[in-house]
Amino acid sequence: MEKYIILLPLYNDWDSLTILFEKINLVIKNLTKPVEVYIINDNSTKGPPNFKNFSNIKKINILNLKTNLGSQKAISIGLKYLIQKKQEMIITILDSDGEDDVSQIPLMILEAERNKERVVVSIRSKRQESFIFKTFYLLHKIITFIFTLKWISFGNYSSFHSDQLKNILSNDCSWLAISSCIARNCRIKKVEAERKKRIVGESKISIFNLIIHSLRVNTVFISRGLILSSVYLSLSFILIFLSGFKYFTLLAATVVIYNILIFLIFILNKRKEYYGSLDFIKNFKNIY
Repeated sequence: MEKYIILLPLYNDWDSLTILFEKINLVIKNLTKPVEVYIINDNSTKGPPNFKNFSNIKKINILNLKTNLGSQKAISIGLKYLIQKKQEMIITILDSDGEDDVSQIPLMILEAERNKERVVVSIRSKRQESFIFKTFYLLHKIITFIFTLKWISFGNYSSFHSDQLKNILSNDCSWLAISSCIARNCRIKKVEAERKKRIVGESKISIFNLIIHSLRVNTVFISRGLILSSVYLSLSFILIFLSGFKYFTLLAATVVIYNILIFLIFILNKRKEYYGSLDFIKNFKNIY
């Protein structure tokens, strides 16, 4: 029997998650198949609350990790855990802080059922961050397109049939960034949803974290990036030779620095850990 799975990476956001469950419970009331939640607890320093029984959520499960790995690796582990079940599912990934618009969950699931050969991704139609953050985020998308030829304007929020797990997990890309992993390995269908404000506290995403995330997204396409960088460097050297224009020297230096950073991210993220990543699971708990 097909079921609906909601997968949430979490680090200490229990207060947000409790409120988020109330919202999820309301929006899924008309769904015709059972809904289960999998929380990937990324070695939180705070313990979970005593969740009440929600009328429309059949089960709440927690996968506790042994160490803090970050949301992208937590999602990757959650997906590898689910693929082992060999069950027919519609899987929806969203963040636990409430910034993803949960009112769109039924639509996301419906589109995933209609498009089993695609991953349905949520495009942010409106964001709540500051002007500076929005500017850096736009710059991230532009740089990503220049070095990957992919316009990646979505994050974790996605829905897909379990058949897509074999595509998403066909390589170790999910260990770096789930969005670029999906962009590389899957056909996608886009739907729009507003980016909401964090339910409790302030957003944890800083400009520095955005830069690191951007580099991780680009590292998924490291081979393509090297090829395109070679083309851009060749053009820069030709233009420098022909005109001596200093800005072309700056362009060449930027391309070189970009590739050094991508190489560092590639090394530091220890992608080989992906293949034994289920060993990071400390235990599994069923709340109800």
